[in-house]
Amino acid sequence: MARERRRRYRRVERRYVVDYVLNKYRSFIRVFYNLRLGPPPEWVEKAFPGLPKGVYRPWQRYADAVVVTDATIDVIEAKVHNWKTGIGYLIEYEPLIPQTPTLKPYLGRSIRKILVIPLPDPWVLQTAPKYGIIVDVYCPDWLVPILREKHYLP
Repeated sequence: MARERRRRYRRVERRYVVDYVLNKYRSFIRVFYNLRLGPPPEWVEKAFPGLPKGVYRPWQRYADAVVVTDATIDVIEAKVHNWKTGIGYLIEYEPLIPQTPTLKPYLGRSIRKILVIPLPDPWVLQTAPKYGIIVDVYCPDWLVPILREKHYLP
């Protein structure tokens, strides 16, 4: 039961971030979803030299989406539940962007950290800008019944 709930939650968040990108960006150079950020952790490489790169996955961070535009690299964390955690993730992602091999061709653009949440949370709206995070409140119609089910909406 709990496993199915987690799986459903992941599907909702993936749909949410794709919906956000498709509706918020009119033009972009490239979009990456679930992009692993930074190099494999040093301690894992030292402890287990020669492992295939896919093995490092549990220790690497990944962004829900990275959108490259003419002027920016937008790192997006979309949260349907537990919105506050998105701030910590984005703070952790920022230094990993320049170390991410996939993003090397796009470096030199300014990096924007964007937290996407479905409802305004006063604490998040007040705290995120202190860390250079843009908060975008985005709630597509299909998400409303899910928010009601979770008691976020009456």
